[in-house]
Amino acid sequence: MARYVAFLGSINVGGHRVTMDRLRAECEAFGLRNVSTFIASGNVIFESVARPATLERDLAATLSDRLGFPVTVFVRTAAAVVAVAAREPFDEMAGGDRQYVGFLREAPSALAVTATQALSNAQDTLTIVGSEVHWRIHGGFADSSIKTAIMARAIGQPFTVRNMTSVRKLVVMLHDATG
Repeated sequence: MARYVAFLGSINVGGHRVTMDRLRAECEAFGLRNVSTFIASGNVIFESVARPATLERDLAATLSDRLGFPVTVFVRTAAAVVAVAAREPFDEMAGGDRQYVGFLREAPSALAVTATQALSNAQDTLTIVGSEVHWRIHGGFADSSIKTAIMARAIGQPFTVRNMTSVRKLVVMLHDATG
């Protein structure tokens, strides 16, 4: 069995409230093993024999059906999450800067990369590495001048965003779970 992290979109935002106990129970009922969650934003660590693309499609359909609202699912192997957490795509982070990462289904086209990175400005810097958008904001998420809907149009596919601090804490949880 492989160890994975699922980053779920639409969990505990926009009125879509789900307790982590319920989310764990739904994931276990789906067939995932050794399920744990981290903070209430839809981060799920688990084991499965299924492939990431299959998990993304089938878990999204199951959770959307059972929870009653659309849920997007982005699955990464444990090793991929470790690599994302270790990546330093920005030359310099000033005091008060925050770094976020947006998880995509797949690496975007060259045109989408250009369009997304062109949204960068004095407040926000965007760069794409593989199937992740790295986003530095001077200040916090609320200080950003870029709306996620505009970024989604530029990227041309759905994504979900996490604070890099949370991603690094997930890496610690992955390490703790494997000893």
